[in-house]
Amino acid sequence: MRAEAAAWFARLKTVPVSRGTLEEFFAWRRKDGHYEAFEAVERFWSASALAADRPAVLAATEAALHRRSRKNRWFGARSILAACSALALGGIALSWSLSGRGQTFETRVGQQSIVTLDDGSRMTLDTGTRVAVRFDAQERHVRVDRGQAYFTVAHAADRPFTVAMGDAEVKATGTQFAVRMDGGPRVTLIEGRVLVSGQMIAHPIPLSPGQQVQLGAARPPVVTSVNTAAATAWTKGRIVLDGATLAAAVTEVNRYTVHPVRLEATRNAANRLSGSVETGDVAGFVEAATAILPVKAVDQPDGTIRLTDMESKSPE
Repeated sequence: MRAEAAAWFARLKTVPVSRGTLEEFFAWRRKDGHYEAFEAVERFWSASALAADRPAVLAATEAALHRRSRKNRWFGARSILAACSALALGGIALSWSLSGRGQTFETRVGQQSIVTLDDGSRMTLDTGTRVAVRFDAQERHVRVDRGQAYFTVAHAADRPFTVAMGDAEVKATGTQFAVRMDGGPRVTLIEGRVLVSGQMIAHPIPLSPGQQVQLGAARPPVVTSVNTAAATAWTKGRIVLDGATLAAAVTEVNRYTVHPVRLEATRNAANRLSGSVETGDVAGFVEAATAILPVKAVDQPDGTIRLTDMESKSPE
């Protein structure tokens, strides 16, 4: 069964894939045990792909291969690479589970993950993100329950890729875009073209590269032009603050840590600052904030940091 699953996986990685092939695959996958076998192959491939460009993994794999006979080389390489991948992925701690005939992926606070889907599309999941994936012969469907995700969609004109966020939905065929849930669904298009629709949207909204739409129940959709490099800097482990208020900056920094900054600087909460900081670098952010604004940091026993207003000097 595992051999059949591997054969199907390789076949589906070959493009173009016809509708007839997809229907044949889904019929095969509905049989007892086939779904689980295919997902096991997919998980192995995703882990191996993530680790494949890491020098330590490649070196360990090559060294181990030289110690094995030619007869066992194929299986040995993949076993070793799988083990190395597990080590390389240890810091990601991606939670993966099956729900009915779909998959659920989840990251914890401060963690990110890259997931390769069975059509070749990729999802980059930000901190505290949860998504559910369900593919069939007609449609590729993803639901974002919380957090932020970046999608690189494999082209398939006859099989739309949809991302649902509450009452909103993004439809694409082959493109790159990011979505975010907090503060109302937000969609940023990096490459290609998407249509954004929803119950509160009278007509689908087309986006062009460099555009972002913010949705909310209490206001009409707003489409703006954005710096996509800054908007997606989190995929490279950075937070870009471009004239953000101190309150907004603290909220963003806190998304990546279990020891948040507690903002008590009420007089300076609306003051703005610009710059960038690594995700999770709370100390670096606090150091910059206290250098730019009249606020001070107070370490707390529980690991959090209080940001308070500097006391005003009395006139002499």
